Amino acid sequence: MDSRHQPLRQCVGCRKVRPKTELLRFVRNSSAEAVFDREGRLEGRGFYLCPGEQCFAKAYRNKRIRTVYFRKREQVNELIYEVRENLLDMIKKDLIRCKKMAFLTDGLSKENTIREDDLVLYCNDNPPEKKVGMHTAAQAGGVKVYHLPEGCECSSPCLIVGRECPIAPRLSMNLQKYDLLSSKGLAR
Repeated sequence: MDSRHQPLRQCVGCRKVRPKTELLRFVRNSSAEAVFDREGRLEGRGFYLCPGEQCFAKAYRNKRIRTVYFRKREQVNELIYEVRENLLDMIKKDLIRCKKMAFLTDGLSKENTIREDDLVLYCNDNPPEKKVGMHTAAQAGGVKVYHLPEGCECSSPCLIVGRECPIAPRLSMNLQKYDLLSSKGLAR
């Protein structure tokens, strides 16, 4: 377990305090609109949101946030779409890096064993009974299991990212954030 201090930030939607890495950061650009700060390095005053569409809706309902960052409700829906696309892009790039560093392996090969703290990624085109079997086996071994988002090329129904991979924590966090953002749009 990492013993370093993690900075905490508050979500302007639900008002919960969480580690900074679990939240999405937004800043105001020159045209007075909220922009997703994908790397967390853009200059300017910003705000943080949980990666759930409920928090986007609550932030829009907050009059102070709405008047400073959002002019129309459509901007919030566009922002959700932009965040999803950015997260998908980061996930794809991280998978390519894992493959280049030889930390991404086929989960169905006989010589491959799943160890604790590995990431198990499986495609959505797997049959439901196979998904349940992979989920059960992975949870019994203390492994994190994620669905690969649509658009990620999957060479096998199941992929494993080794726990030694230096970008595995970031990949895991981005997969969680992507899963939490719904493709249904803003809750009314």
